[in-house]
Amino acid sequence: YTIAVMKGIKGVSWLANACMALFGALLAYVLILGGQPVYIIETGFSALGNMMQNFIVLSTWTDPLRTTNFPQNWTIFFWAYWMVWAVASPFFMGSISRGRTVKQVILGTYIFGVASTLISFIILGNYGLGLQMHGRFDVLGFYAQSGDLYATVIEVIKTLPLWRIVLVILVTSMIAFYATSFDSITLVASQYSYRELREGQEATSRMKLFWAILLIMLPIALIFSEGSMNNLQTVSIIAAFPIGMVIVLIIASFIRDARNYLEERQN
Repeated sequence: YTIAVMKGIKGVSWLANACMALFGALLAYVLILGGQPVYIIETGFSALGNMMQNFIVLSTWTDPLRTTNFPQNWTIFFWAYWMVWAVASPFFMGSISRGRTVKQVILGTYIFGVASTLISFIILGNYGLGLQMHGRFDVLGFYAQSGDLYATVIEVIKTLPLWRIVLVILVTSMIAFYATSFDSITLVASQYSYRELREGQEATSRMKLFWAILLIMLPIALIFSEGSMNNLQTVSIIAAFPIGMVIVLIIASFIRDARNYLEERQN
């Protein structure tokens, strides 16, 4: 993570490409050699249809009677989580998208970002679901007995051929994913720590190292804290409220800059 960010955009790009290749190979392995490709694909298409039909209903459902508390524990958390990311990520995307139009950046981000996320959920999620539905492994029963989510995931992985290699690839790709995410935030934070930077100029190595060490403290703290997921949910929801106002200001600033740019072109 630190080595890549010290190399700048090229280092982050190399790490991101390696991560995508590794994770893509993992998805292909699970889909083809997992023993249930037809079920995964067909269930995936059905899930996409259900999501598109019920997206607004599910995204605005608040469970007023608190029968499940799912919206409070997960839906609100995910909205807040991505609101927090939405502040830093666009600056990084903009810095690596010079020479492209706004339309190209938006379409590329949505198409590749959403498509890759959906594909990973469809393949990995439906593989575990297929194990349960076809009686190959009682996922729900094992989780109910052990109460350990991570142990359940390991048991699901053990159903794959050469599962030890799969586990190593999965862990490596997860580390690479988080590394690229923190690399992007580190680059943005280090660049915006200066009052002024010339076009094409990057922050100094000391500034990058400072932010790299500072940002790595949060995941380390979560690892050694009990109930790390609950802590992450709480922090995300609390941080999302002020960040929501920042997002509104960013949108207003973008509209203003876009209007000024169009007026200059017309003149």
